[in-house]
Amino acid sequence: MGDRMRILITGASSGIGYQVGKILASHGHLVYMTCHTVKEVFHLREKLDCDGVSAICLKLDLLTDDIDIVDHLDIDCLFNHAGVGCSGSILTMNEESLRDVFEVNFFRSFLLLKKAYHHMVEKKISGKIFITSSLLGMFPLPFFGVYSSSKSAISQLVKTLQKEEEVFCHSISFCLVEPGAYATGFNQMMIDRGEKYVEDFFHKKYLSIRSFQRKLFLLLESSNIRGISKRIVKEIEHKKTKKILRIPWIQGFILKIYQLFFFLIFLYIFF
Repeated sequence: MGDRMRILITGASSGIGYQVGKILASHGHLVYMTCHTVKEVFHLREKLDCDGVSAICLKLDLLTDDIDIVDHLDIDCLFNHAGVGCSGSILTMNEESLRDVFEVNFFRSFLLLKKAYHHMVEKKISGKIFITSSLLGMFPLPFFGVYSSSKSAISQLVKTLQKEEEVFCHSISFCLVEPGAYATGFNQMMIDRGEKYVEDFFHKKYLSIRSFQRKLFLLLESSNIRGISKRIVKEIEHKKTKKILRIPWIQGFILKIYQLFFFLIFLYIFF
């Protein structure tokens, strides 16, 4: 397992973020698990108590000054997992929703990352930074364009940071985590959030596509949340971190097939 680490996790209220934090805390690491709201912090503490695990629970809203918390925490690992999403075409989505996705997933997340990086450099820490992207960043799907493009931007920037760190030589490793579809409820929530951004002339067709998307994710999603979480924990605890953690690889293959299949469905619906 190695030495005891001090780890900050964003987006830890549920799903993969919660499981990773719980496992790391059970392994004896000092874990800071953060949530978007105070209410979520209370629920998180209750869940950890029920699971018999001890971790420090904090509120961290990426769109506020909460990100300054990094300046006051002595951490040697960041798991930057928080993110938001909504479905729908950029042609019908309002500007506020578009900006929200990129502010949370990209701009503010990387500002937090930057703060953590400089903290590690100043403390001369051989740190680790894990950033969650998505397989959808590699394989954009219709009506997931805004979410997919934010994740694609994350992936490209992390790969760039990995090359830059080879020049800076600050002994800080970056790992890009690109999970596929997992049954955390996030995908269904993202699909449902898209409906209010659809204009009337497009509504009926969008409902047909949304129904198809739900069925697709039910088919693709893996329920093995603990499995991917244990894989991420293993990488965090490993001395030499991988540059890209893509889980599971089979979903990347399925997405390629789906792109062709969806194109045929798209032609059938619209033509």
